[in-house]
Amino acid sequence: MRLAFTLLVLTTIAHADTLTFITDNQISALATEISGESAKRNLEGFSRHHRMRGSRGYHAAAEQIVAELKRYGLADAHIEALPADGKIFYGTQRSRPSWNAEFAELWEVGANGERVTRLASWDAAPITLAQDSWSADVTAELIDVGQGTSDADYANRDVKGKLVLAAAQPGPVAALAVQRFGAAGIVSYAQNQRTAWYGENESLIRWGHLETFTPVRTFAFMVSLKTARALQQRLAKNETVRMHAVVRAGQEPGAYELVTATMPGAELREQEIVFSCHLDHPRPGANDNASGCATILEVARTLSKLVAEKRLAPPRRTIRFVFPPEIEGTLALLNGKPEIAARIKAAIHLDMVGGGPETKAIFHVTRGPASQPSFIYDIAESLGQLVNDQSARYASTGTARWPLVAPDGGKEALLAMMSPFSQGSDHQVYSDSSWGIPAIYLNDWPDRYIHTNMDVPANIDSTKLARAGFIAAASGYVLASITPDDAPALTAMLEPFALERRAAAMRRGTTKFNEWYEQQMKASVNRFFLPHSPTTNPQPPTTAYTRNPNIKGTMGAFGYDYFTDHFGTKKLALNEEYRYEALNLVDGARTPAEIRDALSAIYEPVELKDVEEYLAALASIGVIRPPLIRRAGSAP
Repeated sequence: MRLAFTLLVLTTIAHADTLTFITDNQISALATEISGESAKRNLEGFSRHHRMRGSRGYHAAAEQIVAELKRYGLADAHIEALPADGKIFYGTQRSRPSWNAEFAELWEVGANGERVTRLASWDAAPITLAQDSWSADVTAELIDVGQGTSDADYANRDVKGKLVLAAAQPGPVAALAVQRFGAAGIVSYAQNQRTAWYGENESLIRWGHLETFTPVRTFAFMVSLKTARALQQRLAKNETVRMHAVVRAGQEPGAYELVTATMPGAELREQEIVFSCHLDHPRPGANDNASGCATILEVARTLSKLVAEKRLAPPRRTIRFVFPPEIEGTLALLNGKPEIAARIKAAIHLDMVGGGPETKAIFHVTRGPASQPSFIYDIAESLGQLVNDQSARYASTGTARWPLVAPDGGKEALLAMMSPFSQGSDHQVYSDSSWGIPAIYLNDWPDRYIHTNMDVPANIDSTKLARAGFIAAASGYVLASITPDDAPALTAMLEPFALERRAAAMRRGTTKFNEWYEQQMKASVNRFFLPHSPTTNPQPPTTAYTRNPNIKGTMGAFGYDYFTDHFGTKKLALNEEYRYEALNLVDGARTPAEIRDALSAIYEPVELKDVEEYLAALASIGVIRPPLIRRAGSAP
């Protein structure tokens, strides 16, 4: 035991000494100022609002953030409104109209219409009304249709004018039950995703969605698996179950509202480091993603206070804080405000960073895509390892130099995982090759209460908020402050990580891609200090695809899928992860075979024909430009 403790202490000291890009005094200033309790107080406020895009609840939370940012000294804090009416496009994002609800209740009623049991209430729990529901006043029988997403589910069932009880999300159910077979509405008991302990808790109520862009104007209520099973048992006995549903809700032209504020840089104001989160989510949405928003707000308070008190030097570059609707808001920002996009050097994105032990969440310090190597990932990983080391020492001995423990929070080790790129939030928009902005992603995954009525503040750990805030604040402050003189130290910082990656590549047999990756990691240091250059539109070469600069953004977004809308629903072999990296690897130089080789190194081996099929599909809808095939002897 004494040997293990000694090794732990030596490892902690040695690791802290290797952080050449940040001083002990800077670490101490950040670690002692960041407050998990302050972050959780703000989180509790956000969690009171049903924060759907463009809604009154979202606006209330946004105003709360603006007020706090101004109180923290960020005088330019404001809400940026970008019109959203269902017709305007922001790159690959079709803007979604605002959606608001005033009232919704679902009652079981008796034969004479008398109320028996209330199954859902907007006032009590807004999550019980599916997003994008429309107004209705319906009294009808309930019919069990199983999943509700195949023709077989409706065989020998007359659902016209009735409510259907379905296991699937309301969107795909509506296309059959309502549009084809005339059902009056939907009662869904859709369960959480498989990676979030699917069906483990029968009392959870899942966030439901109807399609934004559909001719079907219907409504859906969400109930728990426990409630659904009780109803199914009664229906299986041929008991008639009647429901009365009242909904006052609908879409209307509105805006994507994005809270933003800046700490102006002392020297390079035209260069920006962005802290990002997403504010939208159903109430309560505590970990997803009031935790990320509250933590970024705490980072703003911490950095502003430390600079004002001269405990930290002012950052050289401007630091921007952004609170948008998830993915679609970031696509709207980068497309709708290209002058901001052009200034961003790096992004730090937080989405779910406070899950306590009850959530079973694992905290991740996640790298950007392998198609976009950047030294910023190793900076975040170094700081994540520092917090792992310090929190483990504190948990083991009760003492550490930088324990990062909140008085009302947990005392256990952080045990953050240093993870490869994964999709699922706004970081994938920044990292898309349309902009090529490297992004650090701090996130919990999985969380057994994600997207449910039990994602509540009681399950949030203020210690974890403080630790996530420290990693984010330190990463952002370093990136906002480094100079070209720091390049040698930053390059040296990469070497231990490069050795670990090289060893892993040797085991996998992917050394060729690794060599390119490590070369680009080193090159990214010098690129960071280069001024911005205007975007050029080179002509496609003879052998490689190029990205169309006029179509900016990811292929899939929230509530609208650009690729499917333009290409159709034909099934392609390449899955979503491969598709993201494949498009990012289109650079005017790589051939399809070289893109295949890179994808095989990043993930698992993939067939060339599958890559070619996807690239051809992208070219057919104008996202990428096909190679120019020239006749021999023709002019270049």
